Amino acid sequence: MNVFESKGAFSKFIEFLLTAAFGVERCVRCGLSFSITPLCENCALELQKYVPLKSPLRCKKCGKLLLSESGLCMECREREGESSLDALFPLHSYRQWKKELAFAWKSEGQRRLSPLFARLLFMAVKELGLEKTPIVPVPPRPGKIKEKGWDQVDELSKILRKKHGLLVRDDILLRKSSGQQKKLSRDERLGAAGAVYDLRPEFRNLERFQDIPTEAVLLDDIVTTGATMEKCAWLLKSAGVQKVYGLALFRVG
Repeated sequence: MNVFESKGAFSKFIEFLLTAAFGVERCVRCGLSFSITPLCENCALELQKYVPLKSPLRCKKCGKLLLSESGLCMECREREGESSLDALFPLHSYRQWKKELAFAWKSEGQRRLSPLFARLLFMAVKELGLEKTPIVPVPPRPGKIKEKGWDQVDELSKILRKKHGLLVRDDILLRKSSGQQKKLSRDERLGAAGAVYDLRPEFRNLERFQDIPTEAVLLDDIVTTGATMEKCAWLLKSAGVQKVYGLALFRVG
């Protein structure tokens, strides 16, 4: 073994000890700094940088970054007038190191990232001027919290309520099915979402409509096709909400 191989082995051994003893690990973005979360302090600041949510560089309907289009992306042009969402605001694209970060949070249970993500969402709500608009989280599949001990969107909602003082309405929507939709196309997801999400029974009673807000911000962690947001927005509007905005940390595509 040469000197460099020896140093590499020693470095990996130290990294193993730090991770095992203190939960310290290398930053998923820079790979250089060590941190108690998958993101070091400098890269956490980098995560706060994104194209402003109402920038003309974004599609004004789905929030995607525009290439050669203006105003609306091609997908939204083709579906113009069909959506129940008044606007969708994803902060980041689900790719490269941000995809790794989301994986560490969702799949590896790195819950130490939750306060950082919640703060990003809070700053986005302020940017949009929606601080007084109720947050309506997309509900988790039945049994998920009991099975895994937590749900990402539920945790974000609790932090937004307790730490940042936002009004969270988790009493309007419910999820009936425990099935996952990861491998479905957008059309398949739209069809499946109709059977998965619904209003809570009490909000089917017209007497409860007076308790429905006039505006709402639908909250999800990752938007893939937009079918879930679309179905939930339709349900909210069927219950009397006049404007529904979608907010998400990441957008696939």
